[in-house]
Amino acid sequence: MQKHPATENVCPLSAVDQRLADAHRLWHQAEAAYFDPNGFRLAVQNAIQTLRTVTFILQKHKAIIPNFSEWYGDSEKKVQGEWQRRLGADPLMRWMVEARNKIEKQGDLEANSMVRAEIIASYLEEGPRIDVPSQLSDTVQTLLHNIPTTALGDHIRRNGMLRIQRRWVENTLPDHELLDAVAIAYGKVAELVHDAHRQIGLDPPPTIHDDEGRSYDLPSMGWRLPCMIGHELSRTLLLSLVDGSRIEFETKSVQMKFDAVKVADLLERYGGNPFEAMRRDYKTDADLVAGYFTLIRTVFLRDGYHQTMLFLFRDRKVVGAPIQVVFENVQHKYALMRQLAAEAITSGADAVMLVGEAWKAPANELKPYERPADSPVRKESLTLHLVSKSGVSFDCEAEIIKDGEKVSLGATQITDQSAAFEFAPFLQAWGRPIPDSWMETSRMIMAAAKHDEPSDNQ
Repeated sequence: MQKHPATENVCPLSAVDQRLADAHRLWHQAEAAYFDPNGFRLAVQNAIQTLRTVTFILQKHKAIIPNFSEWYGDSEKKVQGEWQRRLGADPLMRWMVEARNKIEKQGDLEANSMVRAEIIASYLEEGPRIDVPSQLSDTVQTLLHNIPTTALGDHIRRNGMLRIQRRWVENTLPDHELLDAVAIAYGKVAELVHDAHRQIGLDPPPTIHDDEGRSYDLPSMGWRLPCMIGHELSRTLLLSLVDGSRIEFETKSVQMKFDAVKVADLLERYGGNPFEAMRRDYKTDADLVAGYFTLIRTVFLRDGYHQTMLFLFRDRKVVGAPIQVVFENVQHKYALMRQLAAEAITSGADAVMLVGEAWKAPANELKPYERPADSPVRKESLTLHLVSKSGVSFDCEAEIIKDGEKVSLGATQITDQSAAFEFAPFLQAWGRPIPDSWMETSRMIMAAAKHDEPSDNQ
């Protein structure tokens, strides 16, 4: 396919491109006015109307789009094309048409502002969680009073967090947050516009770059822009149920660019070139896991420790810089893994790998909701977990053996189809089902907890 001619800066579909950009701008105006009911109403309805007009303008350019009737559709010829069938079969896109008609012919959408308060004490959205009907003014103490005195309740008191989130929901679209619904619809229309460019022989890039040089794969994000994903974080408040404090955290990218001096230092420190493992062309996920675990073993044995780090992959190639993961307790980790899942989506990652040190304990030795770190039979291991969008997962570990100040590692053990619960937010963000083995374990733990008697001090 040809590129835009260097001597012509005006795209034949520039009017379509501009209207799509207008919809994006209006979406951000709605986001900025989220806590202003009138401002939000005006901006989000304008965004819906503008997004709908993208297809109208596209049809005005049908003369320059080859095979337009078959590709999109033509009402004058009474021909329903591929894109009309595709959009017409999508419930959300049908709602967008009805919403636009209502706004223009009947009046405003019936959007309601809601506050959702829920207690979360798991990586699994389907896992042990208590929905708390409450007022925004309710204190943590009031909510704590309503937590049941069971093993589940004890786990929530020690490790849970209260998530309070403001949401706009339209009456005829109850299962979607309204701003997110418009973002998803934007992505579907953006894909149509990109396909229109291809139809006339132009080649719009499926990958974009931000000001920091990071690349984003649009198809993997549903053709939404990265700024339209994870937007609920800015209107979400997380509170610790331990002391009522606000839970806040940040992630740091680890720069992996080395000049000649740094490379020489690394070669001297670790021997050979262990970081070559990050540049290999891996053919299978098993090879990827084995290569990276050899690298982290080398780093651990030389340094005596290994930081917890998250790697994002696309087609078994690292996407962006590794992310140093720092959390103070399990509450932070519950929240942080959800945020990192959003980062995986915006980066277009199709696999994630978490490496570091961890406490391990046999599942059959754990009490209901007991974490390995609290088990008297715990052992410390160097671990690597990999989960991919396709459903592939691997566990890799080696026991950390300490003899005074001397530290060594046991043999490497690799297991496929692991049950790394902390990756549940990533699978959910990718739209993948949680493995039955994970859910079965969760159900067994909950069933055991229901038969626990309340402790004397509760």
